[in-house]
Amino acid sequence: MDIERIQERISGWVRDNRSAVIGLVSDLIRYPTVNLVTDGTERECQEYVASVLRDMGLETSLYSPEDAPGFRSHPAYFPGKDYSGRPNVAGRWRGNKSGKSLLFSSHADTAVVAPGWTASPWEPRESDGKLYGLGAFDMKGGLAASIMAVRCLIELGFGPDGDVLVESVVDEEFGGANGTLAGRLMGFHADAAIIPEPTNMAICPATRGGALWRVTFRGKTGLSFSGETLVNPLYDAGKFLVFLERFEQEISRMPGPAPWYVESSGLPVIATRAEAGDMSAALCDVGPERCDLDIWVECYPGTTEEQLMQQLLEGYAAMFEGAPLPEFSKMIRFLPGSEVAPDFPLLPLLAEEVKELSGDEPVMRGAPFACDAFMFNLHSPTPAVVIGPTGANAHAADEYVEVDSLLRLTELYARIIVKWCGVTDITGGERL
Repeated sequence: MDIERIQERISGWVRDNRSAVIGLVSDLIRYPTVNLVTDGTERECQEYVASVLRDMGLETSLYSPEDAPGFRSHPAYFPGKDYSGRPNVAGRWRGNKSGKSLLFSSHADTAVVAPGWTASPWEPRESDGKLYGLGAFDMKGGLAASIMAVRCLIELGFGPDGDVLVESVVDEEFGGANGTLAGRLMGFHADAAIIPEPTNMAICPATRGGALWRVTFRGKTGLSFSGETLVNPLYDAGKFLVFLERFEQEISRMPGPAPWYVESSGLPVIATRAEAGDMSAALCDVGPERCDLDIWVECYPGTTEEQLMQQLLEGYAAMFEGAPLPEFSKMIRFLPGSEVAPDFPLLPLLAEEVKELSGDEPVMRGAPFACDAFMFNLHSPTPAVVIGPTGANAHAADEYVEVDSLLRLTELYARIIVKWCGVTDITGGERL
């Protein structure tokens, strides 16, 4: 078979099925799948995904993460979650075992509804080349692109030489990742995985790590009528915020580890919430007993949770000598950064196809976020690369995915299946 002819047919199919691609993303958006931290509402969406995969002829499995062998005893399992009515979905397009296998792994859950949406977050709307809706960008658009790439090749009359798997997992947001762990424990492995997180079409062979901590400062309240020594924890919290701002500025000036983060724009350090004092009281005339700061801090691959915490404590102690050190409490699992080897053979294939489709030099860099890629790269035999669509407002109001990038991504995924797995023309029996 002529590879150029196959690529032309893929392009034509994607062009002719624009409305079907948008329609699938829109269908997924209409299912509210907000991650509620300890539980969620992904069931109906996952059942729909399973029906789509089944109708395409894929061997389809709808299973609870709790069914995965060794799930709760695995060292990467994070406790405190309820998976009642939260199934994972996996579909296998079985090959003839003469080619390499490929797995597309997406998550069905979304972040919470941010304030400021100008329309219903669950009613998709297309405007000016953008498809709006909660999860459109992160990451129902990428999930739909992976499904439609398989459908494209099926309808063009091809069969894969190596297995192609498409999975949709639950509980990725807020450091979940147990859903992704369950897929690995269920034995859904491949020679390579692509995670369609939103990267604006950049190829990301590495992802950052991150930790969400509650940092607690304690004090002594009251009025010093009898010479009592009072300590206001708000002042220590204020010092810590000054340190965090300086810390973020300093690490932003430093290059990250080669090869994926040498041109990094820095690591985010975000104070996400502060709480002190009795907010139910009409007024307060004394300082609080404690102050809690919630902070999100990211790190590069190779940094452990303990190392990251030590960096913060040592830096704070050096900047404010003698200040009492705060207590750190884990709010979610630590997400370790991870990476694939620079010579991983999927990378040049992706670079070649992205260049051909866009006409521009492909961007290959470490992802500017943490995600569940570490479950593949650290806890499975399947190396994972992240590449997904262009859009904006992830975890914010009026989230959208750019339709053109969604179509380009569908085409890219189909072409990668052809190049990585190999395909056979079922109608003619000719193999590429």
